[in-house]
Amino acid sequence: MSTWLSSLPTRLARALKHPAVQVDAAACPLGLHLAWEAGSGLAAGQITLWPGESGAAQLICRAQPEVWNQVLSAVPPVGYQSFGALRRRPDVFRVEGAELSWVQALPFLERLLEALREEGRATPAAAIHSAANDNPAHRHEPPAHLRALSHIQGGYVQLGAQPNTWVYSEACGAPQAPTLLMLHTAGSDTRQWHGLMAQPDLRRDWHLLGFDMPGHGRSPLPQDEPNWTWRLTENRYIDCVLNYLDALQLDRVALMGCSMGAAISLALLARHPDRFHGALLLEAPYHSPGRRSPYLHHAQVHGARLSAAWVGALLSPTSPAAGRDYATWIYSQGAPGVYDGDLAFYSDEYNAHAHTAHIDTARTPVWLFTGDYDYSATPADSARIAQEIPGAHFETLAGFGHFPMVENPDGLLPLIQPALSSLARKITS
Repeated sequence: MSTWLSSLPTRLARALKHPAVQVDAAACPLGLHLAWEAGSGLAAGQITLWPGESGAAQLICRAQPEVWNQVLSAVPPVGYQSFGALRRRPDVFRVEGAELSWVQALPFLERLLEALREEGRATPAAAIHSAANDNPAHRHEPPAHLRALSHIQGGYVQLGAQPNTWVYSEACGAPQAPTLLMLHTAGSDTRQWHGLMAQPDLRRDWHLLGFDMPGHGRSPLPQDEPNWTWRLTENRYIDCVLNYLDALQLDRVALMGCSMGAAISLALLARHPDRFHGALLLEAPYHSPGRRSPYLHHAQVHGARLSAAWVGALLSPTSPAAGRDYATWIYSQGAPGVYDGDLAFYSDEYNAHAHTAHIDTARTPVWLFTGDYDYSATPADSARIAQEIPGAHFETLAGFGHFPMVENPDGLLPLIQPALSSLARKITS
């Protein structure tokens, strides 16, 4: 019998004792099963992951034995790290059951997979991360997002050209240093940048700014905007950024954006290069159709948990648990409709090709960094952007997912520091 299969019952029994797994299990009435086809010396079969309630719908996740062997390995290959990633591989994985049952079960399935993998490891996930992405100085300290809090000052900023639109703004670092504006991902807020705001070297060299988009995090919706109807467009997003800079009387800043924040950064560099020194972009998509889901705001689905699972599937399984948990925690707190409203821009409207020909790196240099576990904005996507922008630089972040600054900020900074230093020298020269 294969090692993964012989150990699975014991790993499952232990995984179901994890407190977070128990919380999700208690909310899942469905029956969940892992099945495998005949192959690798095994007859076809299945094992029940969770029995569910009597008479409840059943969901079967089916793949070849060698696929499950990779999924359950200590460090799964890219594309095998989560059920969300597997679902994009119909050639190796399929789900038998109703689509509604799938999304209802997804939070539990993702959490259970993480626990199963942890039970099969000799060492915790944080220790598996490569030495290049592991800072020993922080190994016994609180997570970076907590270390940042004593350094951050926050308050509300009114966007003058948008009456009665206020955003929550945070700042830290050296006030006289060049300003780095940090733009968060779809459905999230500026808490995503706390891990980098905790880094002393970054605070020494930069004045770090971030703000929660309207209706996100601690920012209220604009006056007269009905609840649950938020929709973001490129023009609306650009207006928010430029009005924020105007409100703070900032003529020109450097940009750091991730995902949706990287997407709008490309548009800003193309359309308003006079306002920006350049940009460092994380997880920049070329075009990312299919990220929207009607179940993110659905009466029969726990929207907060699905949002967390939807993005949790994009994380690297080797990132420290504290970072992964914080990334999903932030997403669990978004208001209904906000994440989907952002995806109307990110997944439906945005296309990098509309902007790449209009970016002059002699004027606004661009660096792109993308994690190899990211399937929303893949390394190939970001490399394609760099190829279309003469002079742009691109690097793959090995062992990172779609939210590197949240997953592992201590490991990220050394990888992006040379680009940040180069950009700072350009600004001050």
